[in-house]
Amino acid sequence: MSNRLDFFFRQRVSEAELDLAFAQLEQADRNLASDLGVHGVISGAVPAPHSPVPNLSVDLTAPGRAYDNLGQRIFFGTGQTVDCAVDLSGIPTDVSTSGSERWVGIFLRFTRLLSEPRTDGNSQQVYFRRDESFELVVRQAPEGLVGQAPKPAIQPDELLLCDVRRRPGQTQILAADLDTSRRQAFIFARGTSVAVESGTWDVLSPSSATVQAALDEVDAELAGHFSGAARRHDASTVDCKPRGFITGNTVQEAVDDVADKLSSTAAGTPGASLVGADAVPGTPNLLPAGTVDAQLSSLLGFLNAHQGVATGAHHASAVGATPHGYVTSASVQAQLQEVVTRLGETTAGSPGTSRVGGDVLAGTPHSLAAGNLRQQVAALLGFLNGHVTQGAGAHAASAVSVADTGDLLGAGTVEAALAEILAAFSSGHYRSNETAAGQHRAILQPRLGSGRVLLLDALGVGGAAARLRLYADNDSVWFTLNAAWNGSAWARDTSGAAAGGFRLSRNEAEFLHDASLTATFTTWTRTLRLPLSSTTSNTSFELAGSVREVGRLGVQYSNSDTAAHDNLSGGGSVTFRSRFPAAPSSITLSPYASAGSFVGNPTVMVPDRDGFAFYCHQTISALGATYWFGAYTAVA
Repeated sequence: MSNRLDFFFRQRVSEAELDLAFAQLEQADRNLASDLGVHGVISGAVPAPHSPVPNLSVDLTAPGRAYDNLGQRIFFGTGQTVDCAVDLSGIPTDVSTSGSERWVGIFLRFTRLLSEPRTDGNSQQVYFRRDESFELVVRQAPEGLVGQAPKPAIQPDELLLCDVRRRPGQTQILAADLDTSRRQAFIFARGTSVAVESGTWDVLSPSSATVQAALDEVDAELAGHFSGAARRHDASTVDCKPRGFITGNTVQEAVDDVADKLSSTAAGTPGASLVGADAVPGTPNLLPAGTVDAQLSSLLGFLNAHQGVATGAHHASAVGATPHGYVTSASVQAQLQEVVTRLGETTAGSPGTSRVGGDVLAGTPHSLAAGNLRQQVAALLGFLNGHVTQGAGAHAASAVSVADTGDLLGAGTVEAALAEILAAFSSGHYRSNETAAGQHRAILQPRLGSGRVLLLDALGVGGAAARLRLYADNDSVWFTLNAAWNGSAWARDTSGAAAGGFRLSRNEAEFLHDASLTATFTTWTRTLRLPLSSTTSNTSFELAGSVREVGRLGVQYSNSDTAAHDNLSGGGSVTFRSRFPAAPSSITLSPYASAGSFVGNPTVMVPDRDGFAFYCHQTISALGATYWFGAYTAVA
């Protein structure tokens, strides 16, 4: 029931009293829903990508019915489309960093729709109708690495319909970007608020006499039973039907039958006689389908019949063989002995090498024709004797040719190649008769490849964490410490140590730092970029990665009037010393000094990459003044 008002005879009822009567009656309905725990989305408001062509908005089905945590009813009768490109403050929800993502939440909250304006007795316009209505609110959370980005916080006076993932360069929100795992669906009554009678239960012992506790106890009992950790069935209590040689009526009796009868060694009824086997074809013997016992008996008979000698193995002299080629013996043993003897012969005209064949061996300027091994060895001897033309068998450098080696030497003789090497060395180094003998002159390099190529790798004094490398790509030159490019990521030389660097291009310069301490990384955790192009602002660094900036701001009021004024407005703006990678995730104001009459802190508004604005309203006495000076802490 609601609180009541007792109107009396001839009472002149005021507007506030009438409004209070209706408000108390309305609050009674909301109290009932709130006390019972009734809240959440009852039906409708199901999110889906925008139709017919997906974009950065989400469609919600209708009709939508819901109750919020205060018991207020929310309803909309037609489908709604929610723009997720900006949040409720008009700030874009874009993701600016590659490898990151951002979650935005679509919330439903209660409001009233004002209509039917009328003029009251004070000539003021009032809205006679204040119908129940709704608002769809988009809230965004800070950017984060993929899989680690936080989601917007649940609001006490709003209902979450779904979470939406935003990605870099995204132009469409698809079904895979919608997450309803946190959707605040309708709850009629919580299980902890509904009682149960557990006095006659034999198995369940809930911690409290509620539906929730009873269901938790049932789940625990079933989990223990299904996993085998508790409440396991005894094999003697599980029925089974007798089949084959199993005569038991329970699982325990059946397992005992199988173990006893398969392990039996009794004559006529061994365990092998209970195991079936299919037919096994073969020549000259085969095994018909039957039991393992029967097939073992057959195999034993075949083996006993086959073994004609005590050892059961054939002698090579007892195995016949057909004469072939130069082998004339008629048994395996004799042929093996004959092959060994013939291959070892050294008789002129018929050595063992004449019985080993060789295929064609191509080559330039000489090749070997197909024949036997003796013929090919003789040909090789002739080639070698004809090749050695000088007394010591060595070639003069001017008589030995070399092939074109591409990047190093051209085709020609050894003598010409040596001259080319000396010429190349002297053009890039100092000669031995000069003070800096052997040291480099200017290092001239051709094109070394594509992508990002290594120009210099210097270990210096041997410290791996200070190893200097110089890379170049189509746009920039990179100087790195403790970081090597492996083709797809930066690899750290020293594990657990930070990496640093510097990048210079035609239009910008950038300082690099990575403190993630992982073995490899693709994105530097923090960069300071200075634009140099005339088309961009080059008065400050542009930051990337984690950013924190602390600065000063202040506001001062004065009232020149002889009467006090309230709600006087004032404010200003702050420009960051460096440009943030995105709008700050939080801006905190802390006072250093303020007048005793100053109330609260200024309010931050319209933050972006370059700064923010602030304002406040104060009440100032006649000819009075107030002030607030403090610091801001911005974090991205």
